[in-house]
Amino acid sequence: MTWTRTSREILPCPPSALWAPLADFTRWPDWDPDLAGLELHGPAAVGTTGFLVPNGFRGRVHSRVAEPFTITALTEHREIAFRQPIPLGAMDLVLTLTEVGGGTEFVQKVTMGGPLRSVMVAIIGGDVVKHFDVKCARLAELAAAQADRDA
Repeated sequence: MTWTRTSREILPCPPSALWAPLADFTRWPDWDPDLAGLELHGPAAVGTTGFLVPNGFRGRVHSRVAEPFTITALTEHREIAFRQPIPLGAMDLVLTLTEVGGGTEFVQKVTMGGPLRSVMVAIIGGDVVKHFDVKCARLAELAAAQADRDA
């Protein structure tokens, strides 16, 4: 069995403006309140691994016991996905951008599977979903700032 949650919001900017902070994995902590750090072990591409560090106590534990995540999808201006191993299972995170009437629909789909999924949902999954509105607000701010710099 799996646990899946999908969140969506329309952001007032084109997918190209949102792509810069999304595609630069090192900037994820700038918009994701659950992350203290993120690094890739090579150029961003399907199959590249990386390591993320959650904020707070979870980050200290994660840094000691977690395996690297793997990028599972990367389509410019459209989609980023990765799989993070969790004890006896995995968490899949898929972020998609779809242009809609003068803005972008930003969708986050989180899926956790494995026999310990309910424990992992309680530890991390709930916050990934709970903070979606903060992620969206910060992404929109970063996209607007980038557009101002490009103007």
